[in-house]
Amino acid sequence: MSRSTAEISIGCPGEADVEFWYKHLCDSAASADDGHVIAGTRVVELRRMKEKNTSSEHEYLIAKLSHADGNTRYLRIERFAEGYNPATAGQQFRHHVSPSIDSFKTRPAADMVFTADGWPGRDIVLERVDISKANITILDLGIAALVVRLNNEDYQLLKRQCYWFSDMVLRVLEKAHKFDVNRSLSKAVEEDNTWLNQQFSPGGTWAGFPLHQRRKDHVDALAKKFQEEYERVHHQIREAQERREDERREVREEGREEGREEGREEGREEGREEGREEGREEGREEGQDRGVTEG
Repeated sequence: MSRSTAEISIGCPGEADVEFWYKHLCDSAASADDGHVIAGTRVVELRRMKEKNTSSEHEYLIAKLSHADGNTRYLRIERFAEGYNPATAGQQFRHHVSPSIDSFKTRPAADMVFTADGWPGRDIVLERVDISKANITILDLGIAALVVRLNNEDYQLLKRQCYWFSDMVLRVLEKAHKFDVNRSLSKAVEEDNTWLNQQFSPGGTWAGFPLHQRRKDHVDALAKKFQEEYERVHHQIREAQERREDERREVREEGREEGREEGREEGREEGREEGREEGREEGREEGQDRGVTEG
């Protein structure tokens, strides 16, 4: 079944884990049919969000995508502990923190990508980043999510949780592309007295306790990984493009050879026809001469 342009441009039809999503982005980017769709899908704005009115104060990243066809699409990228169930967690796919000791156990992380209908209207905007002039593609976003994912594939409540994941994806993308940041908190955050009273915690904190503190050396190391993967995947895309061009050249050469052979055959047939006409003319002349002699 063929995929729609929308599915191709975002890399997944509804939800996918980060590694699966990234693989499909790479496959599409290297494809003759879909490569232009990936290249033409730009990330124009990023928002780091904190869920309001939930016990977990879950944080996630929302990306606004713009495509050359004029359509706008949204992706939500976030980390959970493995074992979450979107069917029972509701439309926001929340992971609620349990107060039991199990919450502190290291578990495999589920790093996920979901399509979204737009900006969430009820959650807190921790950070809004306008990158509409930075020329960042969805593949760049995929690379950033992948390198953060591969840096630590475990969910650790006190170190490598949703706060760390959403912040690192944004920081790596910012560091790697060195774009000018136009950043602002939402007006709702600035005017919300409950925020000032810390009933809602700032980014990277839960109930006022800091669980994630950004480290520059960590961001720098991940940005280096980003660059390595960026070069690897773009080399892979160039190789695929060169293979297709080689194949096109081979097909064109085969076509030219076939055309030359057809031309030679047509030339031979034309020559035979011309020879037959010349023979007929010579025969007529010989017949006339023989008739004169006999008469």
